[in-house]
Amino acid sequence: MRTVRSGTPATNAAEVIKLPTARALKAFELLAAQPISLVGLTPIERGSLVVTAVVDAAGYEHPVSRFGDPVWHLATEVEARNRKDAEQRIVWPDDVPTALVDDAKAALYCALRRGPHGRKWSGSYVLTAGQKSILLLRHLTKLGLGSFGQVRALHLSDHIADLRRRLNPKSVYGRLAVVDLVWSMRAEVLHPLPEHPWAELGLWEACGGKEDDSGPAGRTGKTLVIPRSIQRKLFAVCEARLEEAEDLFRARDAGLITVFSKQLTAVRDAVLYLLQVTSGMRNSESTGVTNGCWRTDVRNGITYHWVRTREIKTTGGTDVDFLVPPEALRALEVLQRYALPLQTRLAQEGRWLEGLLKQGPNASGKLGNSMTIPEAVQRLNRVRSIGSHLVLGMSTSASDHLGNGSRVEVLSGGACGLQLKKLAKAAGTDWPLANHQCRRTFAYNAANSRLGRMGLVFLKWQLKHSSMSWTQLYAANPHQDHALYSEFEEEMCEARLGLLEGWAQPDSLLTGGAGKKVMQTRARVARDLEQLLKQTAETVELRSTGHAWCITGTRGCSGQGVYEPSLCAGCSQAIIDKEQGPAWQMIHLDNLRLAAITDCGPAVTEKARRALERSSRVLNDLGVQLPTDEQTQAYTTALKRA
Repeated sequence: MRTVRSGTPATNAAEVIKLPTARALKAFELLAAQPISLVGLTPIERGSLVVTAVVDAAGYEHPVSRFGDPVWHLATEVEARNRKDAEQRIVWPDDVPTALVDDAKAALYCALRRGPHGRKWSGSYVLTAGQKSILLLRHLTKLGLGSFGQVRALHLSDHIADLRRRLNPKSVYGRLAVVDLVWSMRAEVLHPLPEHPWAELGLWEACGGKEDDSGPAGRTGKTLVIPRSIQRKLFAVCEARLEEAEDLFRARDAGLITVFSKQLTAVRDAVLYLLQVTSGMRNSESTGVTNGCWRTDVRNGITYHWVRTREIKTTGGTDVDFLVPPEALRALEVLQRYALPLQTRLAQEGRWLEGLLKQGPNASGKLGNSMTIPEAVQRLNRVRSIGSHLVLGMSTSASDHLGNGSRVEVLSGGACGLQLKKLAKAAGTDWPLANHQCRRTFAYNAANSRLGRMGLVFLKWQLKHSSMSWTQLYAANPHQDHALYSEFEEEMCEARLGLLEGWAQPDSLLTGGAGKKVMQTRARVARDLEQLLKQTAETVELRSTGHAWCITGTRGCSGQGVYEPSLCAGCSQAIIDKEQGPAWQMIHLDNLRLAAITDCGPAVTEKARRALERSSRVLNDLGVQLPTDEQTQAYTTALKRA
């Protein structure tokens, strides 16, 4: 057993631990040796508890942050790689009474170790709650409150009312999460709350979360969908950047431009946008792609293209696969060439840090680059963990071995958002492009494409086949992001709801067997039409044939109506609305052309007659004018020229 080396003077006997795995990135045994409860501990014992730690290549564990430190460094507890180092720390305020700070620390420490209800909080959640708690602590201080034991529900309700004038419920919830935690962990704090902080309500309800129920669309409805006109411009500029990438790489390799020139980072940003909008990845997942993380499978004659990355938000770090178009693989190959020199620099930095650690600290306890041993080990582990990442850039927060005030880092979420806005500007638009818009847009487009409202080419690549269901995609690959499919379903439900709301209008003309039944139901007054439509949208299946909406499950024509439109005209499972009137005008013109053929026998003549009757009936039911003689003549002439 080896003695733990630490940059902090206080060292407990429990910290003398040797890890069995030499290159583990987390100090599992040191952290496991820390108590999960603070009950009965003295202030000195509390202050020496290890909150975060790192392990070096030799297996030594080093405390990074202790309970009593004025700053908690939580980078080792955060799975996502797209965060700046400065964003992964809690700087506890020194202008707040110690009792408030210590109890907030106690609640967050216990949340990190065991959670308020037996389920540990993630490092990311603890980090966010701790950072947002500082504003609350300062507010309580301004009220003259020196501890949570003096806080009453009235203080909090007044604060919530004030916050709700300028913040949405989610932001208010984040500000007050630490209070809810202090209430849940009241046995662990020194000054517990004297009464329930939300008057027996849940925090989310107290913040107004349940008042903003937007129905089946849920939270996705609040993120902007990128308009199709903007998407076209963005795709055009991205394609142009990929086309010029080869020339830029040659110029870079020849030393004519630097590895972090604006031309090269523009290529990176184009790939980032294309990857997000054609796969539905979150920013943390798209910035987590690594060398060779893609593959192609052929199953039952269908070609699938997959990209594997780590899903952080719902699984905490599980590898998942995203179905992507083949063009996304080409873009990733370009991105890998972009990242190669930056990955080389990371490898060099790693060897430099290893050398410094071998030399050991000087008399002041610092290494040759003025880092402490825990800081150097943490950076070395970071370099190793991102060494094969592709979405890389230059950070000016610290220096690496080159000593020029910069080092290579994964592009942070904020930096990605800034670069996407620059991409939109380069495309000639002022659209406020943001990371999650890409995911929302993908889900929206996929849902509406399945319903037949859109025809963007990349969605054809993504779904591969018009009849492919989500179940079939899961069968093809079970390692996928289930949260993304949930967003698909929410968007599909929202799209169906929009259709149903239109069909429920008294002046909406419908035809088809099911369409006429819908018109009949409008004669009855519903007690709660909005709720009825929402429930219907959540359960009904709507499939578009391009000229009708089909509500059948396994019954009906088995898809023949896609190729023979007249079957939909009288089908009991079909709904045809006025928006499909132009399609039926074209169908009627085709039927007129078929009826003009007189030398194919009585069977063809009779079929043409029935088809003409059906298309005429549909147009009349919808109040759409039949094609005029001039339109018919122009259509026939155009076909002859073709």
